[in-house]
Amino acid sequence: MWTRSRRAGFLGLAAALGLALAAGPALASADGDLPAPTNTSPVSGTGTADPGAPGTAKLVNVRTGRHDAYDRTVFDFVGGTPNFQVGYGTLVAGGTGAPIPVRGAATLVVTFTPAFAHDINTGATTYDISTVLDPNLPTLRQIRFGEDFEAHVSAGLGVDDRVGFRVLQLHNPDRIAVDVAHQPTQPFGTAPVRVGSAASDTVVNGMRPGAHPGYDRLVFDLGTTGVPLVDVAYQGSGSTVVVGFTGHNVPAVFSGPTSVHIGLTQLRDASVTNHGDGTVRVTVTTASRHGFRIMLLDQPTRVVLDVAY
Repeated sequence: MWTRSRRAGFLGLAAALGLALAAGPALASADGDLPAPTNTSPVSGTGTADPGAPGTAKLVNVRTGRHDAYDRTVFDFVGGTPNFQVGYGTLVAGGTGAPIPVRGAATLVVTFTPAFAHDINTGATTYDISTVLDPNLPTLRQIRFGEDFEAHVSAGLGVDDRVGFRVLQLHNPDRIAVDVAHQPTQPFGTAPVRVGSAASDTVVNGMRPGAHPGYDRLVFDLGTTGVPLVDVAYQGSGSTVVVGFTGHNVPAVFSGPTSVHIGLTQLRDASVTNHGDGTVRVTVTTASRHGFRIMLLDQPTRVVLDVAY
């Protein structure tokens, strides 16, 4: 459901959003809302505008909307869609490289090229990049622009957290949509959790921590499409969380460092023991005994441990 719209230039081109082609992690075309995106890695794609025709892809409108599990930003173009790069980082001003602050805990930087927010023949503006949008949606807080310079148009999407996102290249009319997931609604608790299946192999390609508002996160990257049996529980009455992976393969596989100093507000250290019988045990020390939650993410397959503070 669309809740907000901001227009500049060719106002008559705004139309209801449909789904046609996905960029980045594969997504099927669908009617209505999609699931929440889970990818956090940079995404790039090739547009339909002719790169040999200068000034073809022109930005004419930017609009936002709230969906059940994500917030959407749509960039409307005429003359085809440009190439794009989307990833977390810092929005900078074209020409100077000076950082531009964007409201939110993280900034998703969107860069289009070759793209223009003006007509190169007349100099007329097709979209005013000095516009600052404040949609105040569940995740999406602000949109600011960095440049319309040397065939590059860039924007920063200020979001409440470093959440999953996806990019959709859509047509009739030409547009590129960026979806940012809403915060997980799964509650935190201290009771043991079991997910996955022992019929899957245990192939863990490493673990990586991250700080989020109100909780710390430890991500286990899996090398399989299936998830092995995962048991998570506090050790006794203390504040140490034990994450156990049990799979069909013997021995189980764990790549990367087996001892990591995390040093976040709640997560402190993690150490790995491979028992050689198909089981990997990860011991995670925390600052105090607070609630945790386990989430399974795909594309790629990941097991996520969040610990509140």
